[in-house]
Amino acid sequence: MAQHAFSVKSLNFYYGATRALSNITLEIEPHKVTALIGPSGCGKSTFLRCLNRMNDTIAGTRVDGRILLNGQDIYGPDMDVVALRQRVGMVFQKPNPFPQSIYDNVAFGPRVMGAVQDKKHLDEIVERSLTQAVLWEDVKDMLSENAMGLSLGQQQRLCIARVVAVEPEVILMDEATSALDPIATLHVEELIAELKKDYTIVIVTHNMQQAARVSDSTGLFWLGELVEFASTNGIFTRPQEELTEAYITGRMG
Repeated sequence: MAQHAFSVKSLNFYYGATRALSNITLEIEPHKVTALIGPSGCGKSTFLRCLNRMNDTIAGTRVDGRILLNGQDIYGPDMDVVALRQRVGMVFQKPNPFPQSIYDNVAFGPRVMGAVQDKKHLDEIVERSLTQAVLWEDVKDMLSENAMGLSLGQQQRLCIARVVAVEPEVILMDEATSALDPIATLHVEELIAELKKDYTIVIVTHNMQQAARVSDSTGLFWLGELVEFASTNGIFTRPQEELTEAYITGRMG
């Protein structure tokens, strides 16, 4: 039986004395898209940031429970957090390209990791990553130009290229299309469908139609708890919990 990409067991997360996540248990399958839905402030993004320990940067936070990445406890004493964030990349709500060339944005991670043999190898990584992000044809003749000159949709795909350049196992997307127009959103959704062939993807979205379109599994968060987690088709057509049905039909949330 294939190992789960993430296995989360009895996860609690605290901001100081406030418990933001309560007893979260779920399995995230490899090479699938998992969507996390729920109203604002329900814990979706907090949970997402637990998966690559981004919350470690916030003072006064603490975690109990376990998160296993391909069987390895990411909060264990032997976990290298820098290596973890290479294995579990993140794409944020607003595109955040570095104010430098398109080429240097994609090359940044491989250079920092020392994963580059020579200029030719780096060129290959940049082309492959931009191709995976469906951006190569748009930018191949302007790699030396400042990335800030790209459209928002192109900037977000560049950020995805920057993540895949370091060959992660998992890509986290925190409302990665909420700042984009409908056409750019469609491009990113099509890209997600392609990327899951090579990566495990976990997305947070406020857009239930998007969750229905792009994901294989969906979890509903509510007040820091995971109300229901099942196949996306099951969640949207045969929810087992009254709260899930109320949220999906717009009666709550």
